[in-house]
Amino acid sequence: MKRAVLITPMVSEIVPFDEADYIGVDAGALLLLHKRMPMKCAVGDFDSMDETQFKMLEAAVKIYQHPVMKNETDSELAIRLCIENGYDDVILEGGLNGRIDHTIANLRLLMYRYPQVTILDGDQMVRILRPGTYRVDTPVKHVSFFAVEPSVLTLRGFLYPLEHRSIVPSDIFTVSNSLDGKEGQIIVEAGKVLYICSNER
Repeated sequence: MKRAVLITPMVSEIVPFDEADYIGVDAGALLLLHKRMPMKCAVGDFDSMDETQFKMLEAAVKIYQHPVMKNETDSELAIRLCIENGYDDVILEGGLNGRIDHTIANLRLLMYRYPQVTILDGDQMVRILRPGTYRVDTPVKHVSFFAVEPSVLTLRGFLYPLEHRSIVPSDIFTVSNSLDGKEGQIIVEAGKVLYICSNER
C-alpha cells in the first residue's frame, strides 16, 4: 500500500505514520518545515503565506503552485495529485477544522470522488465504508454512520445494534452510537456509508 499524508494549514498536531510520504497543502507545508519532517512536495495557491515564507518553502521542496482563482480547493488539488501518482491510501489531516464550507467540501470529496481518503482531525476520523465486514477494537466514545446512497447496515457489539437495516441519505438515527464492549463489527451489506469516529465530548 502506498500512503500519502496531507498536512493542511488547520493541523494543530501532526499524526505520525510509518512508511508514508508527507505532502504540505498550502501553508500546511510550513508546519512540516518547522517540524523538520521529510516532505515529498507542497501543493496549493500559497495565498496564505508571505513572499519570504514562500521563498523559504520553494528553496526546500518541490512545489506545485496553482492560481488563486480556480474551481478546486487546495485539498482537492493535493488529493488529485496523490491519486495521479499511484497513492491508494490518502490521509487528510486537519480537514474538519476551520471554515464550515471547506469542511463540507472535504466530506463531499470522500463521499463522491475519492473514497480512498481518510480525514483525521485531532480526536476525530472520517472515512467511507463500502460493502464488506469491518472490526472496531480501538477505544472510541462516539461512532456515527450516514448513508451516502441507499445502504444496508448491520452493527454488532454496539450499544444500538442493527441487523440488515436499510438506511438512506436522509436518515440521522445512526448518529452517536458506541461500542457495547471491547469490540464491534460493522457489516455494510450494500451501498456506501460515511463512518465517523470521535473522542470529542
